[in-house]
Amino acid sequence: MAMSLDRSSLRLFGVDLSAVPAYLRDGWAEALQWPAFRWLTPVEPVRVVHADGSEAVRRGFSGQSVPGRSKTRLVAVELPEETLLRRSLVLPRLAEEELKQAIELDARTASPFPGDDAVWGYEVRRGEALHVDIVLTSRRLIDRQVEALRPRLGDVLPEIWAGGERPVLIPGYGESARLARSARMRLALFALLCSAAWLLAALAVTPTLQLRERAFEAIRKGEELAQAVKPQAAMRSELIRLGEQARLLGAASERRQDVVALLDQITRQLPDDAFLSRLELSGATVKIIGQADNAAQLLQTLGTNPAFREVRAPSGLARAPAGGKEGFAIEFRVGTEGKTQ
Repeated sequence: MAMSLDRSSLRLFGVDLSAVPAYLRDGWAEALQWPAFRWLTPVEPVRVVHADGSEAVRRGFSGQSVPGRSKTRLVAVELPEETLLRRSLVLPRLAEEELKQAIELDARTASPFPGDDAVWGYEVRRGEALHVDIVLTSRRLIDRQVEALRPRLGDVLPEIWAGGERPVLIPGYGESARLARSARMRLALFALLCSAAWLLAALAVTPTLQLRERAFEAIRKGEELAQAVKPQAAMRSELIRLGEQARLLGAASERRQDVVALLDQITRQLPDDAFLSRLELSGATVKIIGQADNAAQLLQTLGTNPAFREVRAPSGLARAPAGGKEGFAIEFRVGTEGKTQ
């Protein structure tokens, strides 16, 4: 079932969506005429046959002459001024399609030639308003002049220009070949610019990609190396664990040897009438508890031993009842000097 689209259904927020392509096309065509982008359209030389019979080579569709004689395949015929009717209009800023409609209406209204015989061209100068220069002439007069110049033109279909410092193109003749060639050359230039941009981007990205590849390669090599040395790493961990256990065993054995040496030194310092009932060892602090006939003499004897430091009796000395021995509790610190060599 065929369905037709209503133009009113192609509007969004008051904007006619169907006209968007035309707006973009007109904007792009106008942008190509700006000085900043004019170089994007290559210009070919055109051989112009003037109304007085002389010839000159112009830079594309312009009044600028090319010095010397340049080879060109493009030919234009300049119409005599007496065959032209010129008009000037001042219009508000319009879209391209609306501008063409306004110019066509004015040209058909002002033309003294029959409808099918009338042809016209125009030039627009853009500013606050649109200044339009219109040139009207007769198709029959153009054909007559072209036939008169056929021996000089050959088989080439020429462009038709209305002369002057700012020539005006009369469309519908040989300008299509020049415009098509310009479009092809512009597309080729765009393709070259895109290729150059792509190559520059590739040159800019290549070092980064190389560094990224090297980083991935380094990570991969590192993983392979980690897998290769995994048994050796396990052996190293086991050796470290065994070494730590050996160190702990050595430290424990050393502590036992220190206790034995300490007991030997304390035993040497005790007189025959003294005995120990308790020995407490907390780090480097030693506390002995016992009885002796002269506990004060024992305290003094221990204090003179260079292996014992800070010798003191924290709770004092007490004599047992009925003339027994004196009880003592003595604390001192043992330095490295206290170890038996």
